[in-house]
Amino acid sequence: MKQIKIAMFLIITLITLCACPDNNDEHDYITIMNQYSKAIIWQPRMIKIGAIDTLYNCSYTNFIIAGNFMYNFRYDSRTSWETGLGADWYLQLLLMDSDIFYQNYTAPCDTIRKYVPILHRYQLKLEDLQRMNWTVVYPPEE
Repeated sequence: MKQIKIAMFLIITLITLCACPDNNDEHDYITIMNQYSKAIIWQPRMIKIGAIDTLYNCSYTNFIIAGNFMYNFRYDSRTSWETGLGADWYLQLLLMDSDIFYQNYTAPCDTIRKYVPILHRYQLKLEDLQRMNWTVVYPPEE
C-alpha cells in the first residue's frame, strides 16, 4: 500500500512539472512604480503604431497605485508581453492625479478629458520595456 502511495505521489508530481512550461525568456508582468508621494490613476491601452490617440478613454479600465508603491501589471493570463507587443504595437500608459480624477470620475468623458490633466504619458514598445528592465517608474527617471 505504501508503494502505491509513493508511486501515485511521483506520478502526480511528474504531471504537475510537465504541465508547467518553462518560459523564462518571456515576461508576464511589467512593474509600475509610483515614486510620487500621492496616489496616481493610470490607464493602460494597447495601440497599433500609427494610430493617433493619446486621450483618456472612458471605456478602458483605470487602476490606482498608492504613493510610493508598485504594481505588477500582467498583459494577459495566456500570453507574455513579448507575444502581445508585436512589432507594430505599443503600450500607452496615461497617468493622472487621483484626487483630481476622483473629483470628476462620474462626469462625462469629455469633462474628464478637460479637467483631469495627464501627469505623464508613456508610449512603450517592446524594445523600450526591455531597455527599462520591465519596470516603468513615475516620475520618469530618464
